[in-house]
Amino acid sequence: MMMLVAYTVMTGLLIGLRYRVVVLPPLILLGWLAIAAVSSQPWLSALIFAILLQISYLTGIVLKGFTTASITQLADSISRPGTP
Repeated sequence: MMMLVAYTVMTGLLIGLRYRVVVLPPLILLGWLAIAAVSSQPWLSALIFAILLQISYLTGIVLKGFTTASITQLADSISRPGTP
């Protein structure tokens, strides 16, 4: 179960940083199918997978927004020296 959590969080963060929300439903469906094929508790594992994937996806989007904002502020401060 811990491996599922770790891989789900890493996957969610990566797709949050890279892709738009359109990729979430197919990824959740694919994950549910894979979990149902290998898990002894498919419903619980699939539910945990779906919830954690969405939470970590949103976290990835927030991190991407903060990173973009700080890079933009840094570039603006470099291009206009003397302004705070």
